[in-house]
Amino acid sequence: MKKPLDPSALLPEFASEHASTDVERRELAELFASLSAPPETDSAALANGRGRLLAAITASDERFAPLLGKLSRFFDLSVETLRSLFQRAGNEAEWEQGPLPWVSLFHFQGGPAVAGLDTGFVRLKKGMPFPPHRHVGDERVLIIDGGYFDNDGKWYGPGDVHDMSHGTQHALQMNADRDVLLAVIMTDRIEVVTG
Repeated sequence: MKKPLDPSALLPEFASEHASTDVERRELAELFASLSAPPETDSAALANGRGRLLAAITASDERFAPLLGKLSRFFDLSVETLRSLFQRAGNEAEWEQGPLPWVSLFHFQGGPAVAGLDTGFVRLKKGMPFPPHRHVGDERVLIIDGGYFDNDGKWYGPGDVHDMSHGTQHALQMNADRDVLLAVIMTDRIEVVTG
């Protein structure tokens, strides 16, 4: 008579290294087996799956969770308020067209420390340039997602703060892999430099 196969024998090596007991190995093996189970196909299961997917998408705003503390200080807003803003930003109708076709703006009022300043999110399409421009006032940017190169060759990625003071002039090149999402505080406008 053939002895039944121990499910932990099928456990990938990288997972097996993290299990110190046979019980933990079996539990991990069962978890991996459930992940590779064939998908449910009846309509109730599909509806349930769709609900899980929608819940996961809603929770996907948590991908910015590592930056919430920094964003809270940046905008002088509570983490709860920021979560609410990210939810609103998930609705395309909340965005307005920016100064270029590949730039979108999402304005909101920051907290007391930035009262009266222009605050919000800026979204730029991947791979696109932001042309040479001059800062009429100060601008502070916190990169949330994606990144860009300044024309001096410096890379700014998630979590980086880029300060541009009144009178500075530069151009930007968005990364090619993903759209860029920025948190922005401005004291005045920018002017595109021509010629």
